[in-house]
Amino acid sequence: MPDIRWFVSENMTRNPRVAVIDQDLNSRSNVNKTLAVSGFTVVGEAGYGIEAVTLAKKSDPDVIVIAVEEPTIRALQTVEALSDMLPNTAIIGYSTIRQPEAMRKAMLAGVSDFLAAPVKDEDLVNSIYTVLAQQERKRQRIAGEAEEPVAAGSVITVFGAKGGIGKTTIATNVATALVQKTNQSAVLIDLDTRFGDVGILMDIPVERSIADLAVDEDSITAEMVQDCLYQHNSGVYILPAPIRPTDWRNVHAGHIEKIVTTLTQSYDYVVLDTPGTFNDIVARALELASIVVLVATVDLASLKDTLLALDMLRSWNFPQEKIKLVINATNEATNVQPHEVKRMLGREVFWSIPYDRNISTATQLGMPVVLAKPQSKASESMVEMSFALSGVRQQKSQTSKDARKGGIISKILGTQDRAEVSVE
Repeated sequence: MPDIRWFVSENMTRNPRVAVIDQDLNSRSNVNKTLAVSGFTVVGEAGYGIEAVTLAKKSDPDVIVIAVEEPTIRALQTVEALSDMLPNTAIIGYSTIRQPEAMRKAMLAGVSDFLAAPVKDEDLVNSIYTVLAQQERKRQRIAGEAEEPVAAGSVITVFGAKGGIGKTTIATNVATALVQKTNQSAVLIDLDTRFGDVGILMDIPVERSIADLAVDEDSITAEMVQDCLYQHNSGVYILPAPIRPTDWRNVHAGHIEKIVTTLTQSYDYVVLDTPGTFNDIVARALELASIVVLVATVDLASLKDTLLALDMLRSWNFPQEKIKLVINATNEATNVQPHEVKRMLGREVFWSIPYDRNISTATQLGMPVVLAKPQSKASESMVEMSFALSGVRQQKSQTSKDARKGGIISKILGTQDRAEVSVE
């Protein structure tokens, strides 16, 4: 991500220096090419043992990239020797071995990150920047140059490439389910600079909004932010968008970062509802995200725009594991089949929300469907999705419909194809 690269570039006066350790000459050559093309300085390459230690001692690299292959004992001995000799140098391992025990042993030996081989270019680049940023933060803390770390909640950014695909419905229901079902705290921020419908969907008055925090960033305090929040009867706290779109003119990305960062120190989840467009505020909302819920519908226009959004995030070197693709069925009929969605977008679908007329009914009532119609199929789906996003296990009776078929446990264990898109 851009913030990691900025952090590293600000704290290094040269390109990161990388040493490659691999017994396989072809694999070593491929890694070297990736590093060179990505702007890293390859200080040398070697096999295991004495050759690797000699190279590292001579070149003093910032990062060591090492293959961990059979016989793993030689690779792990090399990792331990390098870690002992250069304790401030990050080590990244890569391997065709998929067993968790092998990964665990590599981590215990001194590896900071472990990648699956053959290594994808973007995964290697992101890993290097991430471990370098971690090393720099560690150095700053030891030197007393960094502020004391504070507890922080998770940021869930609900994003989509176009309007009218149900982002606000998903954001309001996810925030509500997180509070009601997982017993954690959540605040929902309406960042829709065009319409800002969270206030309407949650049926709250909007007398104060995020626009009231458009002051000097350094002067924004937790008390000021709290004073602008509304507490919904569901328990969700809400920072609404201003009623008039023109009131956004004094709000910029820096305000969003300060507000979100402040709220993460008090709430388990900060849910950001974004507009169906792209601007500096949306970009910052994505950069701040712990998880991005990327919403799409199954019409071709939405899928095309979603593909462009994925390409854009990839060009940022945005961590792909943060992106959770959610397909929202907004009508009863579609010509797009489930396998076509995966083929067109090139990634698995994290969740699919079925079409349900109860969503419209709940909207008219000014309530999230998970409250208004808790037994509806859309409600059950969004509650399960919220559990999956939070990592909290959902407790269900053995006689419930979801325990018998299609529940969250089956999704997690892979017994139900997560790429299946419901078009009911």
